[in-house]
Amino acid sequence: MKTLASLALAALSGVLLPLALPNEYYAWGNPALGLVCLAPLYLSFLSARGYRDAFVRGALFGGLAHGLSSYWLWFFQDFRFWTLGSTVLAYMLVYGALGLYLYGCLRHGGLYRPLLFAAAWAVFEWSKSNGFLGYPWGLLPYTWNTVLPAIQIAESTGVYGLGFSLAWISAALGELAAPVPPPLGAQPVWRRPVAKLGVATLGEAGRDSSCHRCLGLGHAAVATVLLLGILAYGSLALAKDRGTDRTLRAVIVQQNMDSWSSEGEIKALEVSVALSRRALAEAQGPADLILFSETVLRRDYDDYRHFYRRAPLADPLIPFLAEKNLRLLTGAPELFELDGELEATNSVILIGPDGRKEASYAKMHPVPFAEAIPFWEYAAFRSFMQEAVGLASGWTMGSERVIFSVPSASAGEVRFGAPICFEDAFSYLCRRFVRDGAELLINLTNDSWSMTRSAEIQHYVAAMFRAVELRRTLVRSTNGGVSAVVLPDGRSAYMLPLFQAASVVAEIPVYTGETTPYLAYGDWFPALLALFLAAAALILRLRSKEGRRT
Repeated sequence: MKTLASLALAALSGVLLPLALPNEYYAWGNPALGLVCLAPLYLSFLSARGYRDAFVRGALFGGLAHGLSSYWLWFFQDFRFWTLGSTVLAYMLVYGALGLYLYGCLRHGGLYRPLLFAAAWAVFEWSKSNGFLGYPWGLLPYTWNTVLPAIQIAESTGVYGLGFSLAWISAALGELAAPVPPPLGAQPVWRRPVAKLGVATLGEAGRDSSCHRCLGLGHAAVATVLLLGILAYGSLALAKDRGTDRTLRAVIVQQNMDSWSSEGEIKALEVSVALSRRALAEAQGPADLILFSETVLRRDYDDYRHFYRRAPLADPLIPFLAEKNLRLLTGAPELFELDGELEATNSVILIGPDGRKEASYAKMHPVPFAEAIPFWEYAAFRSFMQEAVGLASGWTMGSERVIFSVPSASAGEVRFGAPICFEDAFSYLCRRFVRDGAELLINLTNDSWSMTRSAEIQHYVAAMFRAVELRRTLVRSTNGGVSAVVLPDGRSAYMLPLFQAASVVAEIPVYTGETTPYLAYGDWFPALLALFLAAAALILRLRSKEGRRT
């Protein structure tokens, strides 16, 4: 295959994956494209002439896939060249390195190369979604977010079981479409196998047409059976009775105001109070809690409590809470002194009916290079970020998880964790909240700056998997969308329209009866795949040594 055609295949996958994910054309993604989107990339790696070619193909795919799926980073205030431009360059390097590994899997994996490709892809998405630089966006399993039976497997394997299955099908299709013999570098080299897995050899695949077609068909058949098994598993999980008689009534408020706009804090607060009052007037019966989105309050509440007794002038916040005898969960900064300097955390706070702050949680997983800037303590780097990038400073990160507790009329005391903004996309953090005793997850988010429905829906889709993984209800109150209640099976309720000021009193079911494999064991599945890849690499190394000796 010619070089340009091979590069075009990598670019094709770089376009198909963003089209399969939620985007401006397919609002909730396209599952059919999710099945095939990696097949051209697989073909491109098969035709690479060496590791340098593989790096270029991976970088091309990564730059396109990230840039097209996360293009809304361009609207991140005045930092667009850094939020989008620098991340595209970074992901070109990251996916280029992945390309080296995937090429090695295809070059040396023999009969197992589609399986190795799928395992490596799942492990990569796992590593991409964790750590300080973690970015759990654009994952392959998100392309199937609308297929409810398929996403139920997340309670056992997290999102990576579904991603592994979809990647395997794409790889098998790529194998079937590959020329015979597959190029894989300059010339195939026949070697005597020294290690056998089952009845097949981990080494070069057969070079004749019949063997090659059997290889592709075999992997396609097994991967399809696996996906059908996932769907059958999910159908049984959806049929399970998860009834509960415990319900929390909460006012979900979506004020539809960009916190970076010129309308200001007072206007956002005024709209939020008005929407709350309207929802309570329309509801039948009282509520237990009001939820404002992140950034509605922009002052330290303890220092400005007197201010909120009189603001907004049309309907002051604290008197409103006292009148309705309600608690409020909202986002707000918290200030404190550290080593003689004033620091601030991005927090959620629980305000009681008497106007006193009852509890707070400070965000622990920051947006890298926006909320937390590494090497900030070095003057030269700090000067560069301030003068060249325009970042004045970052938030101070919280150090401990907090479980909030609120009384309710029908459910007694309800305990919940409150991951902030994109923290609800990180499975490890939400799992820890539930293991700490959270019966619900309530997320407050500010996403309206993105100005695109794809950004709002992509965040929602990443978060909805937490409800399935942990079989706990997830509530999202955002300033622009998607505000909704996500049930433990992934279904949504009370979803408010995107980019519209709206509110609703939601009946939020409290489920606590299940301990899922994911809740108990975490990311055991991608860890097992990583061990499998390590074992395969060891076998191939032993094979290589034996080949040199013979």
